[in-house]
Amino acid sequence: MKLSIHSTELTNVLKHVCRVSIKSASDYTGQVLLDVTPSCVGISAQNGKQQISMSLKRSTLTVEATGSICVNSAKLEQVISSLPKDKVVTFNLNDEKLQITCGRSRFNLATLPAQNFPAIEFCDENALGALSLSGGVLSTAMRQVGFCAARNDVRYFLNGLLFDYSPNTLTLAATDGHRLGVTEVQVASSVTGQFILPSDCIEDVAAFAGAGQIEVAFNKQMVRFTNETGVLYSRLVDGKFPQYKNHVTNAALGHVVRVGRSDIASAVARVTLLSDSKNPAVRLSVKPDTIAIQSISTDVQNEANDVLPCDYSADPFEIGLNGVLAAELIRSMGGDEVDLTFNGAASGTLITTPSYPSHSFVLMPVRL
Repeated sequence: MKLSIHSTELTNVLKHVCRVSIKSASDYTGQVLLDVTPSCVGISAQNGKQQISMSLKRSTLTVEATGSICVNSAKLEQVISSLPKDKVVTFNLNDEKLQITCGRSRFNLATLPAQNFPAIEFCDENALGALSLSGGVLSTAMRQVGFCAARNDVRYFLNGLLFDYSPNTLTLAATDGHRLGVTEVQVASSVTGQFILPSDCIEDVAAFAGAGQIEVAFNKQMVRFTNETGVLYSRLVDGKFPQYKNHVTNAALGHVVRVGRSDIASAVARVTLLSDSKNPAVRLSVKPDTIAIQSISTDVQNEANDVLPCDYSADPFEIGLNGVLAAELIRSMGGDEVDLTFNGAASGTLITTPSYPSHSFVLMPVRL
């Protein structure tokens, strides 16, 4: 195996592929597979739950000898990223060591046999549905709500991002039990069904989706994302996601308060500084044309208050919110204004923006 390519092009691919591997692993989950053919270089990594394969077919690629080998992903990424940009890098497999040359720099990396790389396979015959959409749209939608997903919750079905298919609509939803994020994407598809993408794969998929079109196919155990650069597989979270639509519908029945987005986000963040660190709650007292924000603390000597104008004309009411989560959710939204909809202490607070009606959050109530 022998090839040469520009360092920058290789670095860009390794940045995506090496995210999936386990950096500290000594087995194949810590390796990348280099598969060299006469016209391209395939680079793959897997961690037992996810696998990504990307291809390099650049004009700067020159293949002198084909072959396949596995090499430590962390070391390979560190070596290539340390090289000068747009310099020619040469790979040469010699005596089971991968020799990397760039200018006067020389590196020798240990290798493992390629034939033992445990590739994940997706059976198209068992596919329950597939659709194609813009990779940029999917990436943006996943990042809009993916941060709401739980990471290590004992309710394992919360540890992921729900993909909910209905005719012409793909809904993404995530929750950690304290907050719920929901966004809808319009798609040209009649596919129906659901699956839960694991939390630790959300950013991998969002980064991989990139520009251009991406196809999403799924069965009962696995999902496959395919675009012009390669393919990413992930095993799915087994379980039934909560009835998120009910939470949004119930919260939407209450009082609506419209306020400046950046103003309310900054004010809540400031006031929360003097709330209890373990329970950073704030009180929002709403009355016609005014919303007052007050810190809640067991230390009576620490207190913060702020008052903002708002668009509201009904009866006064109070909301208890987690100030840290509220500020984070509001800041993540676009537009100049947000709507806070409150439907009583037993219901969550719905946070939406007129600029993006398909994007919403529900923040669970805090007892005052």
